[in-house]
Order: sequence, then structure tokens, then C-alpha cells
Amino acid sequence: MPTPPAPASYRAPPRYHCPRTAAGMPGAAQSIYILYILYIIYNMYGCHLLAELLFPTRCAGCGRYEGRLLCASCLSSLPLIKGKVCLRCGKPTLYEVEWCLLCRRRVRHLDATAALAVYEEPMRSAIHKLKYGNGWRLARPLGFMAAVRLAPLLRGSHPLVTFVPMHPRKRRARGYDHAEILGKAVAEALGLPFAALLERTRVTSPQASLDYRSRKGNVRGSFRPAREKVRGREVVVVDDVMTTGYTLAECARVLKVAGAEGVTACVLARDLVDSFP
Repeated sequence: MPTPPAPASYRAPPRYHCPRTAAGMPGAAQSIYILYILYIIYNMYGCHLLAELLFPTRCAGCGRYEGRLLCASCLSSLPLIKGKVCLRCGKPTLYEVEWCLLCRRRVRHLDATAALAVYEEPMRSAIHKLKYGNGWRLARPLGFMAAVRLAPLLRGSHPLVTFVPMHPRKRRARGYDHAEILGKAVAEALGLPFAALLERTRVTSPQASLDYRSRKGNVRGSFRPAREKVRGREVVVVDDVMTTGYTLAECARVLKVAGAEGVTACVLARDLVDSFP
């Protein structure tokens, strides 16, 4: 039987469309919907999960999206220095010695060196990310690990912690000084005072781009003491890598001329070069 036509006065009720997903929404409504979902995630799980959702964290060692700065696999495979070392330059040796043949004339102004690891993968990639890949967040965990290596060398002293500074021009270009953040992390881990004791006086070429004979002259006279007084104080100088040791030795020389009683270097990695000139 055919349906009778609706009377002329009849008006059909309006049809409302309530989309269940953001896909069927117009542009503005879709943006509001997504922001609302992110707001719920923020309230339920905090800022960290929200940031991880928007900007996933990659492991600095292997590059995989692991949600951590260093994944468990890379942490377990870090080439940590655990055996006997040269006390002066931190190089692994068969027996514990005060001076090794390779550093006898190169780091004579340093009193000791604490090196966390050998400059090999995955530490090499982590340091590269720290310095050149806006990986400043790596400085705190790596600095805490370096502090554990440094602690036995302090022998009850309460030194000032400082760092090898960048030139202000390079710092502005990079946006941060990785050695400064490392130094603050080391000082925080050990409960030691932190101060900027050195200033870079001129722009120098990257040490990694020079041969060994040119590195000493490249950093000679490139540092000066800051206004902070160091006379009679023990000082710890923090940097990322020690290769020839010329940079840290020059920092130690300047600090001792300013009156520092002793200078210890603390680095993330020791580059095991085959030979020196």
C-alpha cells in the first residue's frame, strides 16, 4: 500500500550529523577535536607523554625510536673504561701508571684524568648528537655517569667544577655550550660548586680537523682566567673528549698560573690514538 503524502503543514525534523572521528569534520572543528584529545592525554599522563607523542625520542647511539635518549642495548654496550689506566691522561693500560709514554710531555699540567669510556660506538654517536644534533638533554645522564668515574679521584677534596668554554660566537650559533651543561651535571651529581673559571679569547679551528702537530699551537693562548678566584683551590675541568690532551692541558696551565692548587680533567671519552708526534 503506498505511503500517503505528508500534509502541506508538515515539516520534517532537522537532521543532525555528529561525526565520531576527526576525519569527517571541517577544518576548524577537526583542529579543535585534535587539541581536545591532546588536552585529555596531557591531563591523564602528563607533559612527557604528550611531548613523546608529538616528538618521539630517538636513541642517540643507534638512532631507533626507543623513547629514551639511550636505549638499553646501547647503554649495555658503551665501551666503559673499567681496568687499569694512566692516572695522568686516563688512557687504558696494562698496569696502573702515573705517566704513560704517550702523555709524558703532552699533559704535564694536568694532575689526573677521569675518562668514562673509550671514544668508540655507541659513545661516539652519543657525543656527536650532544654537540651537533641539539642533543643537550644527553648532557645530564652522561654527566652523572662521568661523575661516578670521577668520584674516586677526588679523595675527599671539595674542588670547584668548571668546563672548557666555547667561543661566544660559536655558542650563539649552536645555542648552548655542551661542556657547560656537562659540567653542571657533574657538579650536581657530586654536590660540588660550579663556576665558569675560563674564557675563550679567540676563535680556534676544531681540533678534530687538525693533525697532531697543529693542535698544540691551535689552543696555545686561547684561554684566560675569568673573574672567579681559584687561588689555593682544586679544580675539575669537564669536556667531552680527550685525544691529544692539548686543550685540557692548556686549560690546566692557565688555571695554575691563576693560582689553582691542582687540576683534574673529567671527560666522557678517551680517544685512543695510535701515536703522537
